[in-house]
Amino acid sequence: MKKSIRIIIAALLTIAMLAGCAEKAPAPESDNTNPGETKPAEVNPPIEEKPPIEDEQPVEPLEFEYSQVESGIILTKYLGSEESPAIPSEIGGTPVIEIGDGCFRGKLCLKKVTVPEGITRIGDYAFEAASALRKIYLPDSLREIGDGAFSGCGNLSLVDLQDGVERIGAGAFMYCTSLISLELSEPLEALGSFAFAGCTELASVKFLGDKLAGIPDRAFYGCSSLRKVVLPTSVKSVGKRAFFDCARIENLYFAERIESLGEYAFDGCARLASIDIDCETVTRGAFSGCASLEYFSLRDGAVSIREEAFANSGITDVSIPSTVTDIAEGAFLNSAVKSVYLDGENESYRIIDGSLYTGDGKTLLKYFPADPYAEEPQTEFTAADGVEIIASYAFDASGLSRIVLPESVKEVRSHAFSNTNLENVEIPEGASVDPEAFPSYEEEEYVPEEEREETVPETLGSIAGEKSIFREEDYSSFREVTNEEFDAWCDEYLAYNVAMGNPITTDLIPYTMMYKGEVIPHYIGMTAVQNRDPGMWAEAESYFGDDFEEMYIMMNHGLFAELERGRMKDDLILYSGLYDSQVMAAAGTEEMPTDEELVAAIGTEFSDPVMISTTTDPAVACGFGDTLFIIYASHDAVEAHGAICMEAAARSSEKEILMNANARYRVLDVGYFSVETVDPWEGTPITYYRRYIKVELLG
Repeated sequence: MKKSIRIIIAALLTIAMLAGCAEKAPAPESDNTNPGETKPAEVNPPIEEKPPIEDEQPVEPLEFEYSQVESGIILTKYLGSEESPAIPSEIGGTPVIEIGDGCFRGKLCLKKVTVPEGITRIGDYAFEAASALRKIYLPDSLREIGDGAFSGCGNLSLVDLQDGVERIGAGAFMYCTSLISLELSEPLEALGSFAFAGCTELASVKFLGDKLAGIPDRAFYGCSSLRKVVLPTSVKSVGKRAFFDCARIENLYFAERIESLGEYAFDGCARLASIDIDCETVTRGAFSGCASLEYFSLRDGAVSIREEAFANSGITDVSIPSTVTDIAEGAFLNSAVKSVYLDGENESYRIIDGSLYTGDGKTLLKYFPADPYAEEPQTEFTAADGVEIIASYAFDASGLSRIVLPESVKEVRSHAFSNTNLENVEIPEGASVDPEAFPSYEEEEYVPEEEREETVPETLGSIAGEKSIFREEDYSSFREVTNEEFDAWCDEYLAYNVAMGNPITTDLIPYTMMYKGEVIPHYIGMTAVQNRDPGMWAEAESYFGDDFEEMYIMMNHGLFAELERGRMKDDLILYSGLYDSQVMAAAGTEEMPTDEELVAAIGTEFSDPVMISTTTDPAVACGFGDTLFIIYASHDAVEAHGAICMEAAARSSEKEILMNANARYRVLDVGYFSVETVDPWEGTPITYYRRYIKVELLG
């Protein structure tokens, strides 16, 4: 049987929250009577009262909500505002066994936490975005750290991981950017994907045990300071992008044969000079960008080398055993490989004058110089007689100026001559040549913004006529914050949040600043996950790979935690440039709506699944979309919904306010407007013309 209990001391809580991270009141002074000293008798002594019975003894206020299960108590929400809260080990004689999901989520007052003995689990997102937290001490009894438990704790520098931890969940320490070193416990047998992703200061990781079977996807993604990793001897798999962009790692050793190697596992490990790895398949992009890795030898039993396996790497020599039967076109894309040593018993491939052909000699897979160490580089090449197919990327980055292909050639595939500066290629008549076989240097002509034509609409203002339900007098309290007063308003905004117990500084909003600091990739990644727009999804894949979704679900989660605690105090008029999917959501259509369809939607309510990036400056919004929301956002509606003004902390020129996803709006009016501004670089006047949708943010 499960029961929920809520204990709140209202007056104390209100005072504590308004005071931020409040200090406890001093204890009352004791009397000054010395031990053994007798007090003088009182003339009229008070009537002696009976001592209170045990049930009437005063109880220390408990600043937690909790639930009780058969095995003990789970803390579900911290209600206080202490820098170092006292976490109870028992309540009413019943042991506390877990810090529940989201218990301390977003709490900015926390700086040091000691988790008492007896607690066996820290739940999912338990301390997510508690970004002022610096130290946490964990008990020997702890067995599990949940998904996202400490994600976004950007100031967390000390984590005392005790010997009993068996499981660390997905994204548990993601973007803990102050962590420097970790020792992972001996019984650890489960590590979640992107557990330490984005820990940019993490320099050393040591696995003390040998029970972990694999390094999961993106486990150390973007750990750009990571130098030393002592891996468990038990590791038999390395996931996708597990060590992506770990640019300072110099060597890795795997004791066991790697049964599964994820795509782009070591992509961007620029200082990786040696790696001893035994695997069946060298996967797509596995060693891409490994600029310091000069020699790579595959062991017997290896079967396949996939696309881009050594792309953009520094590898000059590759040894391929007889067991390899599958080398993909583009495996050596834009690499430094000069020579391939092929085991003489390999029947699937052959070397002719230094270059790599299929075993039957009919496909030229990759050109390599006949003498890779000649004083003068080779500039001319004639393919072997009998070759019929020139594979994709066969001459990529070859440095050749003249290539002769024999009459036997029937097909030249895409990108065969990419990254080359050829003066002469002799291709036999009748051969099929892919249109993209040769490099293309065509560039889109740049047109300065002031010279680009703006389409002037037939009507400026509302096009809804009597269907418009926007009345100026209904929104008289709403105001535009001009650029001149925006900085002053930000100071008021910060002070307001401090008074509400939500101090906002750049180091305490890591996910918000990540979004702001790298607008293009991170905004695309986050919003692609939210609205699943096909075009946006493809763009996000180009930045982060096809497996980006899971990580960005976690990042969105942390961002929303920050937005939930951010608040605005004014009734504001905000502007947002829209994606097509948002315009369609407003009109209730599955394709881009016409003006008539938008007018027909006036008075309707809709939910936008996407986090809204808004600004108080319409000229800024005009630079981000052809259709704009003009949002009337009341203080009460935002209080119910959550928003954060990034410029209050960052002070950039975009005057940006983030608003949470899944907000509800009511369509008020549709029309066109113009905005006159000045190009910030050229100083020339610009006039924007945009369609607008006036909406009201609903609470």
